[in-house]
Amino acid sequence: MPLTAQNRQVTSLIAAPHHQRQTNGMIARTRRRTFIEVVAACGVLLLTHTAGTVEVEPDAIEGRTEAAIADFRSAMKLEPSLQHGAELFEPCAACHATNGLGTLDGSVPAIAGQHVSVLVKQLVDFRHDRRWGERMRNFASQHHLSGPQELLDVAAYAESLPRWPPLEGGTGDCSMLNEGNVVYHRDCAECHGPLGLGELRRVRPRLAGQRYQYLLRQLEETADRMRPGMDVRHVELMGALSVEERKSVAEYLSRLCPNLASTQDRAPKPP
Repeated sequence: MPLTAQNRQVTSLIAAPHHQRQTNGMIARTRRRTFIEVVAACGVLLLTHTAGTVEVEPDAIEGRTEAAIADFRSAMKLEPSLQHGAELFEPCAACHATNGLGTLDGSVPAIAGQHVSVLVKQLVDFRHDRRWGERMRNFASQHHLSGPQELLDVAAYAESLPRWPPLEGGTGDCSMLNEGNVVYHRDCAECHGPLGLGELRRVRPRLAGQRYQYLLRQLEETADRMRPGMDVRHVELMGALSVEERKSVAEYLSRLCPNLASTQDRAPKPP
């Protein structure tokens, strides 16, 4: 399965010159093994989830109210309707665009191809005040999405939209990629995967190829305790990173290919 030129550039950081080997040494051995395991399993990991119920781990939404947990579990037990989801997505497209790729400045994230479990969880968090944002709280409310079926349908439709190779390469300055590579695999890869592809059942978001500005903002808000839906481990981890480390991780992730099964070399032009 061919990798894009950008993704080869990032993964080649493992074979760094002498001045980088000391910091990369601790991840080089495990990185090679993990990469081989992921590629060997790519037939499972890289397939887009199709319509059907999704079984998630029981503790995936711990720390929520009983009502929020009930909303999430009820939605994930249902069969999604992509046709209904497309209709529900129309008001979402005003901000996220019809292709689900968000905005160039990262003020609105790309949600195309995101795991359906992650999208449902975020909608539930907005409507139950576990994530802040007046506009999203309004659209996630029962006025727009009346129940679990609507939550699932619109999330499943967004997941079905194609996710392309990196939309835009962060700041345009590659000097932070080495540090981002090391910090990500030291602190983040255990949950989000060695390639930043997340995990459907564990409700871990796909971070690879997300907008740099959006990624950085979420890392900063988590460190500043402005994301109440984040677990304590995430908050403490982000708070322990320096500003430069958070920037480097956002840069690194923004340049990873969000879907290794893609044969496209470029992202589509914005609508």
